[in-house]
Amino acid sequence: MSIKVYALSDEEVRKIGDAFGDYGYGDGEYGMAYLSKGSKGVSDYISAFARSMIMEGCLYSTSENHEGFIAMKHSDKKTDISAGYELLKGIPGNFSVGKLGSVAIACIKNKPEKSYASMLKKLKIRYIYVSMVAVVKEYQGQGFMRPTLEIAFEAGRKHGLPVVLETDAIVKRDKYMHLGMKCVTTQHLSDGVELYSLVYEADDLPEEYKSENVIERYRSVTAQNKDVWDRFAPVYKFFVTGSPSNKKAYKDMYKRIRKVVADKEVLELATGPGLIAKEVAGFTKSMIATDFSEKMLEQAKQGLNPPNLTYEQADASDLKYDDDSFDIVIIANALHIVPDPQAVLSEIKRVLRPDGVLIAPNFIHTNDNKISNMMSGILSKAGVVFEVEWDEKGYMEFLETNGFRVVNSYVFKAVIPMMYTENTITNSGEKNE
Repeated sequence: MSIKVYALSDEEVRKIGDAFGDYGYGDGEYGMAYLSKGSKGVSDYISAFARSMIMEGCLYSTSENHEGFIAMKHSDKKTDISAGYELLKGIPGNFSVGKLGSVAIACIKNKPEKSYASMLKKLKIRYIYVSMVAVVKEYQGQGFMRPTLEIAFEAGRKHGLPVVLETDAIVKRDKYMHLGMKCVTTQHLSDGVELYSLVYEADDLPEEYKSENVIERYRSVTAQNKDVWDRFAPVYKFFVTGSPSNKKAYKDMYKRIRKVVADKEVLELATGPGLIAKEVAGFTKSMIATDFSEKMLEQAKQGLNPPNLTYEQADASDLKYDDDSFDIVIIANALHIVPDPQAVLSEIKRVLRPDGVLIAPNFIHTNDNKISNMMSGILSKAGVVFEVEWDEKGYMEFLETNGFRVVNSYVFKAVIPMMYTENTITNSGEKNE
């Protein structure tokens, strides 16, 4: 039996918080306690989290007696704005800014293994995410963890989806494994701070959703994407600007970009061989041009480069840069080929300053453009996967749906038409939700 929780008293909410705040980690293990200001800080934050889960309709309990609680939701369910605000209120005063910063720096220097949830998301596999499990103190040690977890397991069986949970303690990890889950990834965030991803998979779960197949497919897709662009690196420049129409389109585009980036701090994603970076960096205050492919960056570094231009390897969907770091972000002809363009735009929104500008030229497609269709077909056979093909209206809708307002646009005539856009963040107050 399980019930959905629609309301709790302050005392009941505090019991959930205390179940986390009073938890004793093992030797050399700090977990969430490392980031917080003592057990009360953990308890206060978890209490705020529990309230936010009630507001989202995602909190469940084992019975009316409230022995155990579990927060869970489908991966495609968006966070409610008011619930997100409730959660944010639990952060100030309860977490150490210095320790949060040290973990962030450690992650930048030694990027952790991807979480299992992020792998599923990248492969567009739906899942049920368990964000909290708690048995209140008076019922601990009485066997209530199993029925609490079973609430999520039953939902997984009902919907034919994997159930994903993350924990920060070895004892918790081992207990969840004993109760039917398996640990599939471990993220090292800092000394004594590990994050373990566990998954429950029903016996009749489709084979393509099983973790061993998911991880293999994720690594294959990641390696394949990188391999394709590594192979394209020596000839990509000529492919892009080799025709007279493409060359003119890029030349005109450079002029537009130079006006926007003048004296600004600029980040470029998917720079490829550095075509745009080499042409516009000299007008900026500073510019970092990034790409996923090492071979592309090798090509970019060749020849003359402005002194204020640096090249770095980066995954556009998981950037290492701090929030509000750049005035301008440029991503040209890449959103249609990345596996998760929504995640890329989310990261761009995060690293852009509130009044920043996204410059996002992108190929667009029309059914009656035979040359464009032929070139798309050639690229597909070469291994370049077009995750999506937008027309002019569809591309603008995509940008606006994902938090950007198109303030300037122009379609350049090229072998494949290219739509140039300048975009601002729709609502800077919502940029990091």
